[in-house]
Amino acid sequence: MKNLLFVLTLITLFTACKKDTVSNTYQVYKTPPANSDRELIADSTFLYAREIYLWNDKLGEYNTFNPRKFLGTDELQTAQNVMDAIKAREVSDLFSYATTIEDSEQGQTGNGEDWGFFVKAGYANANDIKWFITYVYAASDAGQKGVRRGWYIEKLNGVTLGYDNASVAKLNDLLFGSATTAEITFGRLGLPDTTFTVNKTTFQANSVLFARIYTHTSGKRIGYFVFNQFFNEVSRIELVNVFDFFQNQGIDELVVDLRNNLGGSTATQDLLANLIAPYSANGKTMYYYEFNSLLQEDRFILLRNKAKFPWVQLDRGYFSKEANKLPFRKEGSINLNRVFFIVSNNSASASELLINNLKPVMDVQLIGDSTRGKSVGFFPVNLLEKVALYPVSFRTVNSEGAAVPHTGFAPNKVSPDGVQYDWGDTYEPCLYNALSYIINGSYPTTLSSNATIGRSVVGDKLVELKQIEPRPKVPGLYIENKF
Repeated sequence: MKNLLFVLTLITLFTACKKDTVSNTYQVYKTPPANSDRELIADSTFLYAREIYLWNDKLGEYNTFNPRKFLGTDELQTAQNVMDAIKAREVSDLFSYATTIEDSEQGQTGNGEDWGFFVKAGYANANDIKWFITYVYAASDAGQKGVRRGWYIEKLNGVTLGYDNASVAKLNDLLFGSATTAEITFGRLGLPDTTFTVNKTTFQANSVLFARIYTHTSGKRIGYFVFNQFFNEVSRIELVNVFDFFQNQGIDELVVDLRNNLGGSTATQDLLANLIAPYSANGKTMYYYEFNSLLQEDRFILLRNKAKFPWVQLDRGYFSKEANKLPFRKEGSINLNRVFFIVSNNSASASELLINNLKPVMDVQLIGDSTRGKSVGFFPVNLLEKVALYPVSFRTVNSEGAAVPHTGFAPNKVSPDGVQYDWGDTYEPCLYNALSYIINGSYPTTLSSNATIGRSVVGDKLVELKQIEPRPKVPGLYIENKF
């Protein structure tokens, strides 16, 4: 988006919201004096949402909404309470939220404290369900100790896990609680179990988890990589490196694994789309941002007062649709006419933006399960250096005017997530289907016998991780800008 990729200086306090009256040519905000940071956070959450929220016409006036009636025990709970009340006024808003500054920054940069892995239920054999590791970040303690996708947690602090609510509670306590260390026994199919202590540590997450080239006897070279999150600049460096590798090796086909990618930076999506798109797309429209009528009519006094940059960057028409049309600018020399994406319900926001943007310019094949269905995003607003607001602030449409469907994108080939298999294993069902189509020109009607064993458990809502959606510290689709 024009100029919104600039990193702006943050201000510590919302001076606009601290005044009894805030006015400009377009609107007047009248609020009583704030007697605490919680009251200031409550007022600011509402007033910023009233200005930038995509459905701001649903919010009404300050006195009617009365944000201070949602005060919580601290600033974060207060902001979340107000955000929940805002979401309740728009049935299609499933995404707005508030979080800490630290978690907001970690979600954008990938740098912070975390276990560095996640889990999912899957079949170890026809009758035995285990909690498999779905991914591991290389620099995490688990990654450094050799934990791999395809392993499963057999015991947690000496207690054997099963596919039951008691085990789910223990996993929730581990992944979302306050613990920083755990003794874990990992099962490894075909190998002995291994037990060691795993620590929650601070590290820089990698967004490209795996990359490989498969060469068929016909000479066809197929590039495959796993992209786990659209972080900011760190992800873009990784993407350039992996596409340099593919380019130097002369790939003919590309498979991008987004099955665990809940999204992130639109700027990183822009780069990846330009790396994948064919030469023929260069200069054509990639997508549009769409904002509420207040922003499109230049009525954004709070943003203007908060953002520390010249007026010219928020000039008239800055938020208009025409000013927010992004073209393809082809990167690199890989020139493909189709691309394969491995997807699931955990493929969302920037992942779906990428799919939606490429559909008008090339053949896009989806393998796996339906995607999440999220066409909206945020630009984060920081409050008092304590809370980051993520009210839904824009939607995107591609060059044909199509948004990501609310039901998500349905796959061309339905395929289970073979959580038993490590990245790059050609028996993994989704990758197996992609390679089969590339080699044979059609999807197989059945999987190999080996490819069906590690399928993930789907459709059983009784015993799934209560907080698995969303994963912690994943901000969703956002513009790299902080007001």
